[in-house]
Amino acid sequence: MNIGMLFRVIGCMILIMVLYSCSNDDDSNLICSVEDPVEELPWLNEWVATLSEYEYIRSARYLGDDVFYNINCNPLVNYVSILYDCQGKVIGFTGDFRGQFTNDQLLWLPENSQCSFPVDR
Repeated sequence: MNIGMLFRVIGCMILIMVLYSCSNDDDSNLICSVEDPVEELPWLNEWVATLSEYEYIRSARYLGDDVFYNINCNPLVNYVSILYDCQGKVIGFTGDFRGQFTNDQLLWLPENSQCSFPVDR
């Protein structure tokens, strides 16, 4: 076997290994490893049931983990948003971490919402 053929065989083997290692599983749409966190995470479902038409929930990524927080759009209410992890444990105040969020998105909005969204609804 000549040296050129050896490089071709090695190149093909590397290409096959790279292509084989690629996964078709696209879990980028999963939040906390579930498709519908509001329905599939009991603590989140219970929290949603307590919210008013002036509140909604957003999800984001913080330090590689999924997190949840609420927004209250009632101009008469002064509130502090709390940041939760996938188990419903408090991480802290949302304002302390929000600048580090990625993939920040609307997760849940009540049907009778009183909040307006210029971009994100």
